[in-house]
Amino acid sequence: MLMYRWMGCALLAGVLLAGCGGEEEQQDAPEQEAKTAEETESETDGAANGTTTVKQPIEEADNIPPEEKEAILAVLDQYVQAFNNEDIDAYMETISENASFNHEEERAYVQQVFDTFDAKMNPEHVKIIQYNEDEKEAHVFVVMKSTTKDADKGKELEETTRQIMVFAKEEDGWKHTALSAMK
Repeated sequence: MLMYRWMGCALLAGVLLAGCGGEEEQQDAPEQEAKTAEETESETDGAANGTTTVKQPIEEADNIPPEEKEAILAVLDQYVQAFNNEDIDAYMETISENASFNHEEERAYVQQVFDTFDAKMNPEHVKIIQYNEDEKEAHVFVVMKSTTKDADKGKELEETTRQIMVFAKEEDGWKHTALSAMK
C-alpha cells in the first residue's frame, strides 16, 4: 500500500505530500531556490567527505521524428489539462491499460484527489530524453510545478518535482505507462 501511495504522489507531482506526511520532511529540510533543469553547476556536498556533485544539462533525444514528438507532447498536454480541469475520463484516456500501475485503482485514487483537493499541475520544462522506435516508447523529462489546496482547510502547498514520464505508442496513440519523480 505504501508503494501505491508513493506512486500516486509521484503521479500527482508531489501534490499530496502535505497530506501524506511530506510536510514533516519539508520542515526538516532548508528551503532551496528552484534551479532550471538546463543549468550545469557544481555544488560541494556539505558532508564531511567533501565530494562534489555536478549536474549535467538535460538533453533532448535527437532521433525523434517530428510527428511523433508532436503526438507525445500533445498527450502530455492532454494529461495535464484533464487533471487541471478535473476531467477524470479525459485523464484516464491518457493512461495505458498496460501501465505499471492498476488502471482502475488509478481512476479511483485520482477521483478522490479531485474530490479532496484543488490541485493544478504546470509543466515548466519538458524534453523527450529517450525515444526508442523499435519498442515504441519515449521517456519524457518534466519539471512539474504543482499547487495543491486542501478544500476543507484551505491550506496551500506549492512544489516543484523533476519527473521522468514513460509513454508507449499503442493502437490508439501514445499513452502514459509509468512515472518516476524526485524533488
